[in-house]
Amino acid sequence: IRAGNVAAAIALGASLIGYALPLAVSIYNAQSILDCIVCGLVALVVQVLIYWLVRLLLPDLSRRIAEGEVAAAVLLASASLAGGVINAASMTY
Repeated sequence: IRAGNVAAAIALGASLIGYALPLAVSIYNAQSILDCIVCGLVALVVQVLIYWLVRLLLPDLSRRIAEGEVAAAVLLASASLAGGVINAASMTY
């Protein structure tokens, strides 16, 4: 990202948003700190699973993003955001 890799910035930025959405919902709805921690861990696991599912479609995903291929980054970004929104919606009480 420091070298100006737009694809890496897109993928990382969307993954952070995809993680932050369910985390924000869990903070807002948490009954206790433990509840918030558990929901945060679930959100993290979901994002990791999304990454690995996208890697099933594109086995060389990391290389493509490192080489600046925006299409691969947008695919990962879209999947991360979609997973984050669905995850956040499932955490409402």
